[in-house]
Amino acid sequence: MLELIDESLESFFRASVPLSAAHIDVAFDAPDREWSAKLTRPTVNIFLWDIRRSAIRSRSGIRTVERDGRAVHQPAPPVLELRYVVTAWTSDLGDERALLAGMIRSLLAFGAVPRDYMAPGLRDVEPPILTMARSGEDHMDVFKALEGQLKPGLNMVLTTEFQTGVLLPAGPPVEGIETSIGRMSGARDNRRRIAGEITDALGRHAVGVVARSSIDSALVNASGQFLLRAEPGDEITVETDPPLTAVVPDAGGVRFT
Repeated sequence: MLELIDESLESFFRASVPLSAAHIDVAFDAPDREWSAKLTRPTVNIFLWDIRRSAIRSRSGIRTVERDGRAVHQPAPPVLELRYVVTAWTSDLGDERALLAGMIRSLLAFGAVPRDYMAPGLRDVEPPILTMARSGEDHMDVFKALEGQLKPGLNMVLTTEFQTGVLLPAGPPVEGIETSIGRMSGARDNRRRIAGEITDALGRHAVGVVARSSIDSALVNASGQFLLRAEPGDEITVETDPPLTAVVPDAGGVRFT
């Protein structure tokens, strides 16, 4: 996934600074003396030097998504903070300052990498957040990293979800909920909560109509569905004109078609 983030960053900065593909290179290598000695063109270096789990934007929970036509549960992806140092490498000081100024302007003008510039492999990830590191936060010692070369560096923090690939199969949809109500006399009420569904054109005409069993009633919602208590063998009536009736099965809900 890190290479997809690199690809997204390059696409974003090339478009927003802009960085001409014909005249300016973008690199993610460690900017040491050996690397810099091989440069032949103006280059913006975006070096990833630190990876941490975010303590501020951490998430929890499970969401249901669709993969290959089936529903699966996906734990909330962990959120990472990626720290970069951005340097410009040119033979002219003015060009270096212009490149750095363009990078700073883009970083401050956009709060995140726009989705239009995100790599296709990141389609299920929220747009990464971009910030400039503040005073007092951890910074990379640029001079030490560059082996003593005097070079200004822009410290950038990218906050992103990280896809772990963990997916859990989702069970079938819930059609009934068993309830058990204790009474003072010690008797128990084992009536089920029955899910009802009215499909096709019938469902549109039944919205807001009463659905009734011998012991409970409910209104049909905008999706043509309702929930009420009943026992196996009970008759459920939906008070349309003419009425719809169905018998409660031993398991599952009722469906009017």
